[in-house]
Amino acid sequence: MEGALITGCQYIGPEQKEYPYKMCGCKPFPGRVYCEDHIWKVYQKGTNVNGKRKVKEIEKELAELKRLEEVAEIENV
Repeated sequence: MEGALITGCQYIGPEQKEYPYKMCGCKPFPGRVYCEDHIWKVYQKGTNVNGKRKVKEIEKELAELKRLEEVAEIENV
């Protein structure tokens, strides 16, 4: 799957037990394969030291993304 373009969230909920599985499909978080809502489920916010580091990284990325969206919105006005 190297080089493949991810166009939708790849999250498959735990309630799905049989094939064919249906993925979320929402817009993925930049650089990730999951949307903003499912990143927290996958990384289980704050469950361990590495998880806490990952959460901090994701929170920084979210804040930067929102900042860039605000700047783009101001520039388009």
